[in-house]
Amino acid sequence: MTPLVAATVRRLGSLAHRRELLATGLTRRQVESSWRAGEILRIRHGLYGLVDLPVDVIRAARVGGALAGASSLTHRGAWVPPGPRLVVSVDHNARDLRDPDDAGSRLDRDRDDVLVLRDLSRFDRRTERLLASPSRAAAQVLLHEPAEHAAAMVDSALRLAPMQRPDLDEVSRLVATRRSAQGLVTMIDPRAESGTESMARLLLARDGIHAEPQVWVDDHTRVDLLIDGWFVLECVSKEHHSSPAHYNRDRERIVHITGLGFVVLEVTYPQVLFDWPAVRQAVRMTLGR
Repeated sequence: MTPLVAATVRRLGSLAHRRELLATGLTRRQVESSWRAGEILRIRHGLYGLVDLPVDVIRAARVGGALAGASSLTHRGAWVPPGPRLVVSVDHNARDLRDPDDAGSRLDRDRDDVLVLRDLSRFDRRTERLLASPSRAAAQVLLHEPAEHAAAMVDSALRLAPMQRPDLDEVSRLVATRRSAQGLVTMIDPRAESGTESMARLLLARDGIHAEPQVWVDDHTRVDLLIDGWFVLECVSKEHHSSPAHYNRDRERIVHITGLGFVVLEVTYPQVLFDWPAVRQAVRMTLGR
């Protein structure tokens, strides 16, 4: 057993190339023995990591880079978009990209569940060895994900613990040359409390409809989105209706909001994501009245 190797890998950032390990004075035999003893992982040829590395970090390293973009944000606890894919940042000239689940196979370029970004040279190799920083990941999301998904992810990321939270000034700097992404930065709002709410707010804004998130309508009641001061859009989910008690409380809440004089429309995640034209028509008809 050679625990020195695992300790060295940890000191190098939990992930290390064999050449880095040998440069510390370790021998090839020590590295091989440590791997065979199960003290470290061999992620791909010449690359080793600690056995307690998160699976998504290992998969990105196996491809040949660092966990990035939406994968980095959701790893930290941000909202997960539908059909999530593995996002990996690699060097601009990286060639030997491998399958994230089989180091013996080359990465299939036609895979739609892996997105490769060739921007690893911009990373800080000391602090972003395993995954993109929160601010860089948020910038990548704004550049490479559908706008409504990007807004929902960054909105939710701004509610994470401070060390996992993007800095919007830094995000804005990172996307400074991309006008569409810069415009999205101005739409980010940490008050949103669900991905459905964030997506609905952005889609409404595209139609010229301003929806204010998380508005208190009395001392005890807050609504998801308030339009024109009187029209409430509530974004509901199965999780919030997981029991008859929850369902009944929500119905009582809607009755209470309506009793305050508001018009209420409830929409679900599938409706916002897959049937937005119907939601938009209902909103427009209600506002038109």
